[in-house]
Amino acid sequence: KDSRRRRDANTQDAMPEAGTMTLTVAEEEEEDEEGFHGHGHGSMEVLALPVALDRVGWGPFHWKFVVQCGLSWSCDMIEIALLSFLIPMVTSGPAALPSSTPSPGFLVGGVTFAGELLGSLLFGVVSDLKGRRIGYLASTALIALAGLLCAASQNVETLVALRFFVGLGLGGVTCAFTLLSEVVGSAHRGKRIILSMGLLWTAGGVFATGAAWALDALIPDPNWQWRALVMVSAAPSVLLLILFPWLVESPRFHLGAGKREAAEKTVRKIALANRASAFPRNFRLREPSAPSSRGEGATIARVLFGEDLWPTTLILASLWLLNMGSYYGICFVTPIYFKAQHDNVYVAAFVSSVSEVPGILAVSWAADRVGRRGALIAGYSVCAVATALLSLSAYLPYAALVTSAVFSRASAMASIMALYLYTPEVYPTQARNAALGLGSACSRVAGILVSYLSFRSETLASAVAAIAVYAASVAVSAVLAFLLPIETKGRSSDALRTTTA
Repeated sequence: KDSRRRRDANTQDAMPEAGTMTLTVAEEEEEDEEGFHGHGHGSMEVLALPVALDRVGWGPFHWKFVVQCGLSWSCDMIEIALLSFLIPMVTSGPAALPSSTPSPGFLVGGVTFAGELLGSLLFGVVSDLKGRRIGYLASTALIALAGLLCAASQNVETLVALRFFVGLGLGGVTCAFTLLSEVVGSAHRGKRIILSMGLLWTAGGVFATGAAWALDALIPDPNWQWRALVMVSAAPSVLLLILFPWLVESPRFHLGAGKREAAEKTVRKIALANRASAFPRNFRLREPSAPSSRGEGATIARVLFGEDLWPTTLILASLWLLNMGSYYGICFVTPIYFKAQHDNVYVAAFVSSVSEVPGILAVSWAADRVGRRGALIAGYSVCAVATALLSLSAYLPYAALVTSAVFSRASAMASIMALYLYTPEVYPTQARNAALGLGSACSRVAGILVSYLSFRSETLASAVAAIAVYAASVAVSAVLAFLLPIETKGRSSDALRTTTA
């Protein structure tokens, strides 16, 4: 009996962690000259990809990769923030382009977002069929080429057509998000990626505003000023194309495509760059079981709109529409609003852009202390009050209005980050991408709507009316966030699956 107990205890200690298997038992472990920690010669450890990515941890490779992928988020915001300066330049004033359309400002903005909506569908298919890396390359090349060609536009119609293709490319920014998430272990995939995305997105807004301000001072001719602005805005996308040869493909995509050796090569490259000394020298990635796609769409739809989660899904779709619409609207209308009052447009836009950084840091702190719902409610409440105060141009001085714009923009961005955290956490694994996709689609529709509200007229009365609508939208968002039935702070994935079962 004693010997049996000892054998059982030894067997229990030797059990591998979930997702691993050792094919050959070695007598002793050794460490090779590259720093890998492995068993003796002939030993082969079989790892599931999630386990392998967890073992390589987070290190120098991921920081560089965040920059490579995250610059696409900066490019996205640069091209969106560009609209708030470009549209007034080309639709009125000395540099106005000839147009036969009654609402040229709305068309330039609305068509850009319509292109994004179609591009997110197109490049989603491309990245699934040809790879995240190819989808990323094609979308970035489209943004760079169409963005540069915008500078040669001789009328609004040509500019609108080219902005559609810029938007089409911007829809492929999701390829970069997917690529980054698929080379990061589960322990680092949540808040770290979201915070990186938010900070780089904000950096894009600061870049666009700073570029517009600098070119206004350096180029006196307004006709060349806007043309230079669109070329400078396309420059970061050109930089991304230069960095493309150093971009790796998703090992998850390679495994799904039957290219196991390519996936293993990428994982080994990550482990070497991160100096993951505990990573096995000899390993093999486990082939994924072929998932059945039969009825998969119907299954996801049943999860999103099932008996337990349909109220949450409807509330979240509304929050994505209202939150992103208010954020885009505040970005678009701020320059028009201050220009109509003959105030310094660039100071207000630049300071409010920079203010997003403390907003992002604040929500990263609040989300783990008051919860995701609490962070959403607080963000929307602050945004509603600040945006309402921003509309009081007849009663408040310039400094007070700029301060209101700062709190409005910072709280709107903080709420978006909390929404990005909450949305995938509330759903089981198989429906998380679909839930984010639904939110992304709602945000594109919101962009089309606020393009009309913000750019239909450049009068002060029109800007004040638009700001009032955005204030009301975030006030409604605060109520909807209060009605969310689930708090995801501290909940495990297993708990969420049980809730939706």
